[in-house]
Amino acid sequence: MKESEHNHSWSGERAERFIKTMETNINSRYKPFAKQVVNIMKTFNMKEKYKIVDIGCGPGLLLFEIKNLNPNLQLIGVDPSEVMLNAARNKAEKLGLGDSEFKKGYAEEIPLSDNEIDIVVCFNSLHDFKSAEKTIKEVSRILKNNGILILKDKNGSYPKWKMRLHFISLTIKLGKKQAKRYYKSRSHWLKINQVINWISKNGLQAKIVSKKADYIIVGKK
Repeated sequence: MKESEHNHSWSGERAERFIKTMETNINSRYKPFAKQVVNIMKTFNMKEKYKIVDIGCGPGLLLFEIKNLNPNLQLIGVDPSEVMLNAARNKAEKLGLGDSEFKKGYAEEIPLSDNEIDIVVCFNSLHDFKSAEKTIKEVSRILKNNGILILKDKNGSYPKWKMRLHFISLTIKLGKKQAKRYYKSRSHWLKINQVINWISKNGLQAKIVSKKADYIIVGKK
C-alpha cells in the first residue's frame, strides 16, 4: 500500500504543524485518555510489565502519558510517517525511555508478530484508516490471549442534536477553529454497532465503556 493511498499519511510541513498543535493539547487531549487507559487496565488486573502498542501513534504523546502513569509498560508505536516516528524517537530519548520502539507501518499491516502484544490502543484514528475492518483483524492477530484493545474514536452514532450541543461546548472551551477541526472528518465517523460487529467477528469480546461524542470500546481476546 502506498502512503499516498492512505487516509492517515503524514509528511513534511503538515506533520510538523500537527506535532506542534498536539503538543499544545497534551493536557486536554492525551492526559485524560491516558488515565482512562490505565483505569481500564486495572479492571483487567494488568499490573505487570506488559507490551502496549499505539496504532497510529503519531509523535508518541499518548504512549508517553500512559507510561508516566504506569512505568512498567513497554511502549511500541506504529505509524506510517517517518516524520512522526522520528519525533517520537527523539522524545523517548529525551525522556530516557530507551526500551521504547517505534515502527513504520500501516494499521492494516501491523509490523508485529502473532500473539505478541498485551494491550493495543487506538485513539481517534480508526475512522481515518483505509480499512477499519482490516485494522481490527490485525489487532486481533497481534494480541495475546486475554489481551485487550482499548479503542477511542469519534461517534458516528451520536444524535445530530447532541452533536450541535457538543460543537457549541467545544467552541466555548477550545474556540471555533478547534471545534471545526474536531468535526472536519465527520463524514468518516464510524457507527458503534459497525465497530462492535468487526470486533466480535474477529474473536474479541466487546464492551462499550462510553458512547458520548467520542466512544470508548474495549475488546478482549
